[in-house]
Amino acid sequence: MLGFVGGVAASFSRPFLGRSTFSGSAVRVTAMRPTRGPQANMYGIFTKAMEDFKDDFPQFAKRGWGATVKAETWNGRHAMFGMLVLWITAYCQGHGLIPNPTLVLDPKQWGPLADLGGGAGGISNERAIVLIAHVHVLLVSIAATIAPFSFQDKLLLDEGEADLEPMGLIPDMKLGLTREAETWNGRLAMLGIIVLAGGAFGTSTSIVELTNKMFGGVFF
Repeated sequence: MLGFVGGVAASFSRPFLGRSTFSGSAVRVTAMRPTRGPQANMYGIFTKAMEDFKDDFPQFAKRGWGATVKAETWNGRHAMFGMLVLWITAYCQGHGLIPNPTLVLDPKQWGPLADLGGGAGGISNERAIVLIAHVHVLLVSIAATIAPFSFQDKLLLDEGEADLEPMGLIPDMKLGLTREAETWNGRLAMLGIIVLAGGAFGTSTSIVELTNKMFGGVFF
């Protein structure tokens, strides 16, 4: 969450380069930065928070943790992966691809795993499968962080490596495999996760069911 806040803070801190639709030449567009009133103080707080984080936690900031562009990028990637998993889970649930989804695990056979559901009912087979799948992905992510392959984008900044430039409040619209497109998709995915979690909590509806409703019932 701190990385998400850092990404938002980075959005307000610097201008970004755009491209004119009519002339094709580069245009420098400055992020909205009011000079008067309460909003000016709000933008100043974001910028100051990033600088204060670098001063207070230099060991974290130099590795790309916290209020940094690196953290926003990886939080966005994890959020996009999370949304994809929600879609796959909703599809599998709606089409009966999870075996015995409502069957409650037997504590004698599964041990502590069967008690993770909370309450006397225990955890269902469907929830256990989704849980273990996420644990597997988590372990793979940890392994990739500790010993990444040479072709992978590292989770942390190397010693002395500079962080990327902030994309601005509204990044340029560049489709395809571009940093701008990844930033847009990542921010929308992070916002979507927050909306889903808040909606599920506020309506006492499962996130998978709410995901299906959000996309017009296309999953089940």
